[in-house]
Amino acid sequence: MYQPGDCVYPADLPRRFLCRVSGAESFSTSAGTSQILRLQPLEGPWPPGTILIRLDGAVVSAQARQLWQAHRPKRRSASRQAVVRVTPLTRTRRATA
Repeated sequence: MYQPGDCVYPADLPRRFLCRVSGAESFSTSAGTSQILRLQPLEGPWPPGTILIRLDGAVVSAQARQLWQAHRPKRRSASRQAVVRVTPLTRTRRATA
């Protein structure tokens, strides 16, 4: 059972877009209990304020380790510094006598 605040990926999209569960409503069927989830996309092509609706079977739970790996900041090594390269715009000729 999903709770508000859980992070999931909708399984029916062509690539993984991280979403947060903003609401979950449970209901009973002859096959058991299911949920209707309101998802707030945290990334992807949607404008701010977009809400996606999915059944609980149409999402994949995002594990904490996956979240950390997917959204860790890229750091540059401290020993590696940026190299400034200067390229002349025109070739110069040496004067010969």
